[in-house]
Amino acid sequence: MKLLMKLVMVLVVVLVILVLARNVVVKVAVEYGVKRVTGMPLSMGKLDLNFQNSFVDLEDLIVKNPSGFHDTSLVEIPKIYVGYNLSDILKGNVHLNNIEFDMKQFTVVKNERGELNLDRLKALQGTQKSSAPTTQEKPKTPAKALPIQIDMMRLKIGKVVYVDYAIGQPSTREFRINLDQSYQNITDLNSVVRLIVLKAMLSSGISNLVNFDIGGLEGTLTGAFSTSTKLAAQAAAKSLDTLKTAAENPSGIPGQVEGVLQGTSGAAESTVKGVAGGVKSAASSLKNKLKLSF
Repeated sequence: MKLLMKLVMVLVVVLVILVLARNVVVKVAVEYGVKRVTGMPLSMGKLDLNFQNSFVDLEDLIVKNPSGFHDTSLVEIPKIYVGYNLSDILKGNVHLNNIEFDMKQFTVVKNERGELNLDRLKALQGTQKSSAPTTQEKPKTPAKALPIQIDMMRLKIGKVVYVDYAIGQPSTREFRINLDQSYQNITDLNSVVRLIVLKAMLSSGISNLVNFDIGGLEGTLTGAFSTSTKLAAQAAAKSLDTLKTAAENPSGIPGQVEGVLQGTSGAAESTVKGVAGGVKSAASSLKNKLKLSF
């Protein structure tokens, strides 16, 4: 009986310690995970692990750039929300039902030697050529992915900032993109980082300024799908099919064509700028053809 009481007391003490130390443990795990996929230091303001409702709240997370980039930051994220599947995690499978990044700023920095801070991201290794020659050229191999299952990820980015130290006096340009998109079926942390970089570079157009290889990066994300992009693309494709039909049989439907064009434009504007530009360009081209037909 005494042995049983001692065992119960030990279990209670262990449970209390685990509950009290849970935030510290998770904070260490987050820091390790971010360091593993970025290779960059980070700071975190607050972390709250809620067992009852199976979620984690992180606040004021900042990933700093490595030395040689003037003590600048890569990302500033005031809030991250993570909903997790506790039963799967207890089985050893990291399964997140949903994760939301509310990112204030994403910063691209080019130093005096012409190197990009993005070239130092471990998650991007093997996805593209270096933007500038380095003194120690080493063959890049893809960083080993940390397995994870994320059912849905929502990404919000307020602005992208480009700081160029390579031209002497540092030059700073800001691009307010107000990105808000959702993605599904993400199976490793490398893909999370690559999605963030890809959307920031595409939506701001900075990739053209720094000769960043978008295609090489995009080719690694075949398993992650943008739900908002897919919906807009489907709407655009349907609208363009209608326009094609109108071009073949233009009698009595100019008003319908205009309505389709407006719908296509509205759908495209809700997704990334690259999709919007392509849809508008195609619609404009078909519209001009229709005018010639009329």
